[in-house]
Amino acid sequence: MTEDYKKKPYLTPNEVAQWMMVSPITVRSWAQRGLLQAEVTPGGHRRFRLEEVERFARQWNPAGNKGPQRILIVDDNKAFAGFLMELLGEGEQPMVVEAAYDGFDAGRKVHTFSPDIVLLDLMMPGIKGTEVCRQIKEIPGQANVRIIAMSGYLSPENEAELLSVGVECCFSKPIDTARLFQVIGFNI
Repeated sequence: MTEDYKKKPYLTPNEVAQWMMVSPITVRSWAQRGLLQAEVTPGGHRRFRLEEVERFARQWNPAGNKGPQRILIVDDNKAFAGFLMELLGEGEQPMVVEAAYDGFDAGRKVHTFSPDIVLLDLMMPGIKGTEVCRQIKEIPGQANVRIIAMSGYLSPENEAELLSVGVECCFSKPIDTARLFQVIGFNI
C-alpha cells in the first residue's frame, strides 16, 4: 500500500481497487457480498476503513497463498463482458475478474493480470480467438492458463480448431451459466 493511502482513515472504492489491482466493480462486488465491510456516506457512496481494507488484504492473499482465482474475460461486446464480470463476482469466495475488449488488450492483461482462466470470445475485430489463444499459450509462464472459448457462431469446425490450439472447452452464446460455473469450479 502506498504511504498516501496509509494517511487516510477511509478509502474510496477506486482507491481500494487501485491498491488491490482489481477493477472497481470487483470491490463493489466484495462489499455487496459482505466480504469487505463498507460504510455508506449520506450521499450513498461506499467508503472503506483503512483497517478493514488491510484485514481483507491479509485474508485475500495471505503469505504463501496465490490468492483468489483470477479470471480474464476477453470479448469485444462490452455489455456481455460486463454481464460476465458481475455474474462471476457473485460467488461466495473472493474472485478477481477483469475484462479485455480486443486481442491486443488481452495480451497486455495476461502479462499484467496473470489470470488463472481466460474466457475468450472466438470472433473479435482484427483477430480470431484461436490466434489470441495461440499467443497466450506462447507467453512464458502462461502455458497452463485455462482458456475457455465462447462464441455466438460455434460450429464443429470452429470448435475443433479452438481445441487444437489449447482451448479447454467451448460454449455457445448465450452462455449456459450453470455449466460455466461447473467447468471453472465456481460455487454461488
